[in-house]
Amino acid sequence: MENPFSIIDKRLDRIESLVLELTSKGAQPIPQNTPDLLSIDEAVLLLNLAKPTVYNLVSSGKIPVMKKSKRLYFSRDELLKWLRTGRRKTVEEIEEEARGYVVGNDYRRAKK
Repeated sequence: MENPFSIIDKRLDRIESLVLELTSKGAQPIPQNTPDLLSIDEAVLLLNLAKPTVYNLVSSGKIPVMKKSKRLYFSRDELLKWLRTGRRKTVEEIEEEARGYVVGNDYRRAKK
């Protein structure tokens, strides 16, 4: 029977050679096969909303959409941009904006 430490040593050598082989080939980028146009189901997944909610946003004109042959298509970039426009300011940002407004404007009433 072979020494268990020698078995472990052989396996470690094999693992090391595999790791070196993989690193020598370089990291291959994973191709991004994401289409720019999304169906309603894909838009629902991207936005993490219910399908009726998305339909409601479409009918009220609150979400960017394209309609062709009775089908709705959404641009991934436009949807992500639409999501970013809904960003709410933090308390610190609001306070900083208020300070800038107060400093820039003189609130004293003009004497009549």
